[in-house]
Amino acid sequence: MRKLLNNPWFVAVLALVALGGVAWPVLFPETSYPAPVAHGEPAVVDESAPETSAEGEAPSRLSVAAALKALVIPSTVRDPFALPPKPVVLRPVAVGTAVEVVERLRLSAVWVQGAAVYLLLNGRICQPGDAVERFTVETAAVEGAWIRHAGARSFLPVGQEWVVTTSAPGPQLPLSP
Repeated sequence: MRKLLNNPWFVAVLALVALGGVAWPVLFPETSYPAPVAHGEPAVVDESAPETSAEGEAPSRLSVAAALKALVIPSTVRDPFALPPKPVVLRPVAVGTAVEVVERLRLSAVWVQGAAVYLLLNGRICQPGDAVERFTVETAAVEGAWIRHAGARSFLPVGQEWVVTTSAPGPQLPLSP
């Protein structure tokens, strides 16, 4: 194969065949396709407004900014890459004893848009410097993020879940489910 690709005549024939394959349908169309029909821009419907009246009025059009503000993210969004949650067993304790508070932090995704870095932590989109519960995102890279918590600093890789258990006085519920 290497000998053939070093031969300029063989390469020239391959180039002509490729050009012919591209130019043939343009020069000799066998089927006629219908001309594309121009459609209007898609309308964004405000959920609070009535759908359409009996007279058949079109729904109101919103600007891009208004349409983005009108979007509602459902509370039951599921991360398709998330591992199944591990069960946390909370033992009943007497009043006045120390209770373990379990907090979970899951880094599902990191992406870069221009100079900005975004993270998906516990289903929320964050940037470095944002606080999620008692955790603060210091820096982020494609591999993961550096998280500051209770005077310590830890690296959380993408796709991993980090569980922090702390003791608190008295009966308390976990801060995050």
